[in-house]
Amino acid sequence: MMRTTGFSKRQRGFTMLEVIVAMTLLALIAGTLAGVFGLAGKSRDAGELLADDTSSMRLAQEFLRSHLGNAHPLRLREEREFPLIFSGDGKEMMYVSALPTRVLSGGLWAWRLRMVKSGQLILEHTIPDVNEKKMPQFKDAKFSVLADRVRSINIEYYGLEKDATLEDEPRWRKDWDNPQRLPDMVRIDVTLENGVAWPTFFVELRKSEAAGCRAWNESSGKCGAV
Repeated sequence: MMRTTGFSKRQRGFTMLEVIVAMTLLALIAGTLAGVFGLAGKSRDAGELLADDTSSMRLAQEFLRSHLGNAHPLRLREEREFPLIFSGDGKEMMYVSALPTRVLSGGLWAWRLRMVKSGQLILEHTIPDVNEKKMPQFKDAKFSVLADRVRSINIEYYGLEKDATLEDEPRWRKDWDNPQRLPDMVRIDVTLENGVAWPTFFVELRKSEAAGCRAWNESSGKCGAV
């Protein structure tokens, strides 16, 4: 009688090459997923920053347009020709404006708009003393932050130059050196650290310099008494 021989199935394991290939594929998949999730997280963060920057820009521009537009022609009483408490160059600006009585007890305050080294656009405030012989110094002044992550600010002023006559034409310039007149208009440009620039905005000052003077000489453009 012939004996039939059965063939048993061998249990086959993974070869080293297959293990290496599988690990490589897993690493590639994990790396791809990590990149996708990282990109999604960065996109979300960038979107949130953009929303924050846009919101800050709108609030800051709306506030400055109203606040600076109502700048008050307050003058120093102890100085010759009673100069206005207003000054400005391309990087910062000081002016006097009021707040409602429910905020900071109301009244007229001196304000200074500038950018600090930390990249913040701030607005400092202090009480002006018209009986001083110098402009407000803002030493240890309180401040509010209008915007973060600011790279630069540029301010320009439109109006008559110092000692100009009524026949002269107003013009734009980076420094305001006329102690007797407020500028007719102010232009402010702000650029953020990411290179995004705020839309240029213009503020027209609504009050004339004669409002802060009892004896305004229109021909000379100077104040004779307050």
